[in-house]
Amino acid sequence: MKVQQFKNIIQCYLDGKLSEEEKKNVDSWYDEVSSDQEDIFRDRQHKSEVKQAIFAAFPPAIQVAKKQIRVVRLRWISVAASMLILGASGLFIYQNLPRIVQGNTAASISLKELSTHPGEQRELLLPDHSIITLNGNTRIRYHEQGYLKNRKIYLEKGEAFFEVQRDTLHPFSIETAALTIDVLGTSFNVNHSEKSKNITIDVKTGRVRVANKLNASVHVLLAGQSLQYEKDLGSYKRYDTNPDYANIWTRGGILISGANFQKLQELIYNRYGLILRSDGLDTANFSYSLLLPHVKSVDQLLHMICNIHQIKFRREGNDIILHK
Repeated sequence: MKVQQFKNIIQCYLDGKLSEEEKKNVDSWYDEVSSDQEDIFRDRQHKSEVKQAIFAAFPPAIQVAKKQIRVVRLRWISVAASMLILGASGLFIYQNLPRIVQGNTAASISLKELSTHPGEQRELLLPDHSIITLNGNTRIRYHEQGYLKNRKIYLEKGEAFFEVQRDTLHPFSIETAALTIDVLGTSFNVNHSEKSKNITIDVKTGRVRVANKLNASVHVLLAGQSLQYEKDLGSYKRYDTNPDYANIWTRGGILISGANFQKLQELIYNRYGLILRSDGLDTANFSYSLLLPHVKSVDQLLHMICNIHQIKFRREGNDIILHK
């Protein structure tokens, strides 16, 4: 990253022009480079000199009021931007700034990405012994080095089941495009649909707090409760479910209730990597509800679907075509 790019990002931060996620990325970088665990100084003397140089630029009131963390952070970042032109005294800031720009837009700070292909499932064991099981066509990101200090997962698309180890000092959170999900220790499923953009949370054990980033709405879910957020409408649907079914897909089963054809297409693509199409069928009025504790094959699933609607299917390479 060039110096001017860095200065532009800092200026946008100070002007309030960054999104909430982008501001969190800058804050996360600040926390990382200011942490005692981060080896960014030549020695203790260098660290002391830099610290004194930064705080010397603060107004006296801020130097005394150390509890005003947010204000200090803003002043610190402002000074950091100006220090870049001073040479060596600002070098540690510039050299340790992770990549937060891709192309012309601000992006994530050096986050580790983990994804699955359609038809693939994958399990991730986190440093705190929490476990994430990813369904097919799913992508998450997280700060690998700073995870224990800030247990945050970004679920960009797809479906994942979370088994979270309890840590009252470090709550576990999941960020999606529209929602923030906070927990301490619990197990739950999150499905961030790539097609509809809807987000569904199913709680198996414990308690989950769901907050909307765009407004002040907050929902608290207990075991056996589910919440579906419809992004286009900005609405919520809350309902009770069997908690044992929250992660039925991790055990080879399938549960769909009142799903339309688009949802069925997404399920089959993510689960099996196959493309579902129709030939001359009015799929707009189709609705699918199935509970299969264990699905032996995609053919078993398709036979059941076809029996419900009195139709047939054929395979053409990677495509499945429903027809009369």
